[in-house]
Amino acid sequence: MTDFLKADTNLPSYMMFPRFLLDMKISETAKMLYIILLDRARLSQKNESWSDTDGHVFIYFTIESLAEVLHKSQMTVKTALAVLEKQELIFRKGQGPGQPNRIYNTMITFHRQ
Repeated sequence: MTDFLKADTNLPSYMMFPRFLLDMKISETAKMLYIILLDRARLSQKNESWSDTDGHVFIYFTIESLAEVLHKSQMTVKTALAVLEKQELIFRKGQGPGQPNRIYNTMITFHRQ
């Protein structure tokens, strides 16, 4: 059964969609990927062991796991990650052979005119 939303309706868990993504000319997959990474980073904010020595919050997320969450191929995920990195929405830092990359989310502020 479907109910209408009311003032006291409990909402299911959700992910935030930063409004600046609406103005970006990137694929919907890249946008969804950024949202997923940002959601994971919000959890890392609460745990001090997920920040580097500069206080920057990072996450670990394997390509395989991201592909599973997005229901996309690993190649599609790699392409979307490259787009996010090119747009400076994320930064990836290698940790050495056989180690996953640290993924840092960045926040961009757009000023509407």
